Amino acid sequence: MKRYLIFTDLDGTLLDHNNYSFGNNEKMISTIINNKNEIIFNTSKTFSECKKLLKELKLSNMPFSAENGAVLYFPKIRFNKIKNSSSFDIYWKLRIAKLSSKNWYQFLKQKQKKYNFLIAQDLSSKILKKYTNLDDTSKMLNREASQIILWEDSLVNLKKFKNALKSEKQGVLIQGSRFMQVSSVCNKRIAKKLISHAYDYQFYGTYSKNTIALGDSKNDIDMLNSASYPCLIKNRSGYFPKLRSNKKNIIKSSKFAPDGWRQVLYKLNKTLDNKIF
Repeated sequence: MKRYLIFTDLDGTLLDHNNYSFGNNEKMISTIINNKNEIIFNTSKTFSECKKLLKELKLSNMPFSAENGAVLYFPKIRFNKIKNSSSFDIYWKLRIAKLSSKNWYQFLKQKQKKYNFLIAQDLSSKILKKYTNLDDTSKMLNREASQIILWEDSLVNLKKFKNALKSEKQGVLIQGSRFMQVSSVCNKRIAKKLISHAYDYQFYGTYSKNTIALGDSKNDIDMLNSASYPCLIKNRSGYFPKLRSNKKNIIKSSKFAPDGWRQVLYKLNKTLDNKIF
């Protein structure tokens, strides 16, 4: 029986949007993993943030994607060296985004002369806590291939900024639930595709090509559209990510995260011939 690759966003999906609690999901995660399925973080969070959570949830032997697909990590204990990857900690690290966080910081400092926005890296921990509810923001700021900003200018200037980003640095602006991420071209769909390919190459035939994805925000749409079973978590803003009009097998939660994460997987499991748990 083939098992599933389950790609999940974190904030507002697996974790409570406000306090970052994973609630009662730990028990379900354990059951899913014991049934030989994989749970793969595909998140805007950084390596440092992911590593802590992976340890708490006993998922450290799973690959994951950080900074909205800018960097991928494959645990050496299970994966052979990934093409174009480098050794980093207990992982093979594959950076998809071309430019570093330092490059982007320099670019943004120049653009602040023309546009009105804040760079998270420049803000005090006290100010950042107002936006994030985090006591320690150091892990959030420990970025490899991106920077995050708070836009305080007009929509007209936002469009101009996006055009400058693309034409001058081949960069993209990714809208998250709290911040906008500036990076080289990357997204969660690309990350999902590359991780799925690595599984297929190294564990051929073990995992179903019918992937599962869970998300709640705009930056999850590409990932959700590329999944066989897209699971939408009710958003605190009162909307679900809008997927392709012809997209099938969509499961929606009536609850917010973290309970909504568990709810959609229960619903999905009832429809599958090969059960997740």
